[in-house]
Amino acid sequence: MSSLRSIEKLFTGKKLFIPILIGLSVSGYFLFRDFDLESFQLFKFSPNGGFWLVLAFCMVLLRLAGYTYRLYVLSDKKINLRSSMNIVILWEFASAITPGIVGGTAVALGIISQEKNINSGRSTAIVMATSYLDVLFYVLCIPILCAVSGISQHIPLLVGPFSHQAIFSYFLTTYSLFLGWVVIVHFGLFIKPKLIGTITKKIFSIPVLRKFSSKSEQWSNELEIAANELKNKDRSFWLKSFFHTSLAWFARFALVNFLILAFGNGTEVLAIFTKQLIMWGALIIPITPGASGLAEVLFTGFLSPYFDTAAQANTTSLIWRLISFYPYIIAGTVVFPIWLRNKIKRLN
Repeated sequence: MSSLRSIEKLFTGKKLFIPILIGLSVSGYFLFRDFDLESFQLFKFSPNGGFWLVLAFCMVLLRLAGYTYRLYVLSDKKINLRSSMNIVILWEFASAITPGIVGGTAVALGIISQEKNINSGRSTAIVMATSYLDVLFYVLCIPILCAVSGISQHIPLLVGPFSHQAIFSYFLTTYSLFLGWVVIVHFGLFIKPKLIGTITKKIFSIPVLRKFSSKSEQWSNELEIAANELKNKDRSFWLKSFFHTSLAWFARFALVNFLILAFGNGTEVLAIFTKQLIMWGALIIPITPGASGLAEVLFTGFLSPYFDTAAQANTTSLIWRLISFYPYIIAGTVVFPIWLRNKIKRLN
């Protein structure tokens, strides 16, 4: 029950208000800063644009479907599809109202461990596997795109207060960290799962953490068992998981491509895809909840060449966030109370 209450405290009204306020404030600032009545009069919506906009909405659903089925597979189908979808919504919800990936991941650990037949160790192994697959996709895509179209030329000379060199250096640093993370998790999941438990026990042997050592012992053992199970999964298990990871990533980036086709000129598909990968490297470690503010700045900075005016780019940036970010906040506020009530009822 205490873990449920700690999760409940994370979803407060204040935490919901902050990312919405930051995101809308930044979008509003750019819209009014570059407002030009003549350019907005040129911003006409056509039936062709409507077609691409519908496809953009479909990508939101496809991304949710990809992540849902991946969780279903990684849990060995112990979490059914409906529960998997609710967990993904709450995971995205937590990521939207907390800074960076740490907040959302921490909540996901608690949420998954509340499922039947899923102990804390197995939930940690599942979250590690999802993180591994996401980052593996990124780590594999970058060298391929670098060989095909390059990286540096897709970074603007200036994005807000950030220079080309600053962004490129940040990108290289981020990619190096992701590559290191993939190697470490790969070693722990596939080569020596026992090492995960050993490291966990050593961490909790530190004096300041020693009071949690009794709980960490059980958690370490459960994690080691779950990692061993994942290690022994056949190739089809991991191919299915990686396929649905790739599907979710495709949907994430195709959404932006379709919005540019609806409101701008998005024919350079590969270039737009590459720019988004670079942007994602920056958005994954934001200092604001759900990367609010930074996401809007990067969108305009990287993708404004595909629009006739800055006002059109800013408007599309706002639409992008409205259909890819805010729906998870709305869905989360609906799903979370129902999920929490059901879990408390099960315990009583």
